[in-house]
Amino acid sequence: MLIVSSSKNLLESILSALSNEVRAEVLKLISMEGPLSFTEIMGKLEMNPKSDAGKFGYHLRMLTDAELIKADEASGKYYLTLLGQDVANFIYGVEDAVRRKKGEMLVRTSSLTIEPFDRKKIIDALIREASVPRKLAESISKEAEDRLKKLQVRYLTAALIREFVNAILLEKGLEEYRHALTRLGQPVYDVTTTIKGSAFRDYPSPEKVHSLAGDAVFEEYTLLKILPRTIADAHLCGALHLNNANYWALRPADIHHDIRPILQGKIPADGQGLLHPSHYAPRTLKGALYIVNSLIRTTSKLVSNSQSIGFFNIFLSPYIVKMEDDEVKSNLRDFLYELNSCNGGNGASQVAVNVELEVPQFLQGVKCYLPEGDGGVYGDYSKEALHFLELFLEVMNETDGHDKPILSPSILLKIRKKALVTDDSESCLEKAYGLAETFGNVYFVNQSLPWQTENVFYNGDLSRVDSSWKDWESGTFRVGTLDNITMNLPRVAYEAKGDDDRLFERLRELLELSREALSIKRQIIEERICSDRLLPLFKEEVGGNNYLRLNDCSGIISYVGLPEAVQYHTGLDVMDSDEALKLSEKIVESINEYTRQIVPSMRLLASSITFEPSAYRLTNLDLVSGYVKTKSIPIYTEHSNLPLTTPIPLKKRLNVEESFQHITKGGHFLDIRLEEPFPTKEVLANYTKRIMETANIGLFAFTRDFTYCWHCHSTKYGFHDKCPVCGYDGNRLLLFTRAFGKIKPSNTWNVHDRQFATGNQKFTL
Repeated sequence: MLIVSSSKNLLESILSALSNEVRAEVLKLISMEGPLSFTEIMGKLEMNPKSDAGKFGYHLRMLTDAELIKADEASGKYYLTLLGQDVANFIYGVEDAVRRKKGEMLVRTSSLTIEPFDRKKIIDALIREASVPRKLAESISKEAEDRLKKLQVRYLTAALIREFVNAILLEKGLEEYRHALTRLGQPVYDVTTTIKGSAFRDYPSPEKVHSLAGDAVFEEYTLLKILPRTIADAHLCGALHLNNANYWALRPADIHHDIRPILQGKIPADGQGLLHPSHYAPRTLKGALYIVNSLIRTTSKLVSNSQSIGFFNIFLSPYIVKMEDDEVKSNLRDFLYELNSCNGGNGASQVAVNVELEVPQFLQGVKCYLPEGDGGVYGDYSKEALHFLELFLEVMNETDGHDKPILSPSILLKIRKKALVTDDSESCLEKAYGLAETFGNVYFVNQSLPWQTENVFYNGDLSRVDSSWKDWESGTFRVGTLDNITMNLPRVAYEAKGDDDRLFERLRELLELSREALSIKRQIIEERICSDRLLPLFKEEVGGNNYLRLNDCSGIISYVGLPEAVQYHTGLDVMDSDEALKLSEKIVESINEYTRQIVPSMRLLASSITFEPSAYRLTNLDLVSGYVKTKSIPIYTEHSNLPLTTPIPLKKRLNVEESFQHITKGGHFLDIRLEEPFPTKEVLANYTKRIMETANIGLFAFTRDFTYCWHCHSTKYGFHDKCPVCGYDGNRLLLFTRAFGKIKPSNTWNVHDRQFATGNQKFTL
């Protein structure tokens, strides 16, 4: 009877204690905040210490007598007993039930439903998403609930609740938890701006708008979730630039295809063969080109930048035996039209074909496949390969049904020593020079240089791989570029403050961050291929391996602002000082040497090529951060080792660039932008031969500007504000030039492309 009576008395004490709102608030407050002093509790409840102290002391005695709180003798602060914690949770539960009953504090959830507010969901989210300890999660959820109640808002949103929770985490110094709980997305204003501004982007469409909004989310995801804070902060502050940050967590930058297993029917061109019909191994050129286009169309969704077809004319040469030239050209036209219509816009990847003027020695004895039976070896089709290339160049030199040039794919013409001294390739070379004169969409690859190795492939984004990694096949086929990290070299110079040791020490720090980021990228892509099955083609088995040789893919470390960095560090101009030029070479060589030290754990390559314009962003960040004191500075040099806007003799530019190309094995390019009147194809031929024989240049092209008028379907060389033929000056008057290594029409130019296209130096030969 004594125990029952005691329990009854305690229950009466508890119920009596809860009968007053102030005492209930005290329990809730200590539950949220933890132990608090007499004065702290009064302050948080907004009570007056002078007039309310006596009354408040009575409330605390009531709670103490009910064994709900106790005072710590050492600190004097009140804390909840276990019974008190249970009662506080009971109060919250009753309040939740009452609100749900009345329909108060409704929440528009991220699942697009309206539900009564439930504090337990905050607790669950904190534990699930940020691994917050349960006791702390309960405390934070209670505080968030109290703050939200004071808003007196009828409808809450999940986003607003998350903002309150994040604010509480920040106030408590729990930034790591806040970091994990951050919500990704764009403000309504930004989405509206994206929609309204889409007409000024390349190939505007609803899909493009949708893609741009998604890009913002995945870039945030990469910086918040995928990469360590040190790397994310380096990108955000402008020490580094992550190319393709919007797709960093989803797909590689590019790939070099091997079309042989596709032509042999060993794997489906769409990567699965489950949803789409699987192709037969083609028996005709038309079928072979169709399958190649299917491969390109599939892969355009699996890479961020570009895809290339190696030995395009050699691998397809067996199919043109006994074919008439007109039929071959007709098949090629259909191929080009389909390629451009399916792969020309909405962020689709660029396409490049690597073509040869001879069947290389290592391919001479390799068996080729034909459905009719034994196809022999590729060495048997040397004449067909050259003839196929000649016809292909002829078709690329044509225009479409409205006299507009066909500019995709990019043609990377590989010239070996033999091609320059024999007559066999003369006709093909003549066609290539003619195409360079007409539209400029042919790139010349100097395959005769020893550092180009047995085989080299360049992609449409100007990235490069060669056979020094393993051999001509596994080093260059079915490999690609994971992605590209660009270093802000002027920032390195600003932080070094003239100290050479500090300059290279800081450079090493950024290289380490870049290596770590690319290593994480490789792990992420492996997950996407093997676990998440987001890249089905790359998972298909070829010869016991995945189609994409992930461990053989390269990571690229590039740079911008080399001449500006050296000038700031030394006070000397690279164009006039041998000392400054030597320091430039030493900086790039140190990047190259670092990448070589990482081998064989990872294939890292130095590059002077960025995958997206980044110099403008990095320059502005240095200005905003105070590294640059003047308000108007030239944009850092990009895609070159000398300023592109400063007049320099072509011979000087060529001599300087050749000092860097052989140590930038991940990508390089000499853009020879020529003035009108443009030189004839004979002059281009002579200059090309001179470069091949005397210069250490691996990749170059001749750029010609031209204007196309949709109104009268005419093409005129040079840039014109209105059509020289019909006078049209509307938005269908397109300017064409090469910007950042790619020929682009003016309706796809952003502000960086326009500046590059119109502000850089042009030469005469």
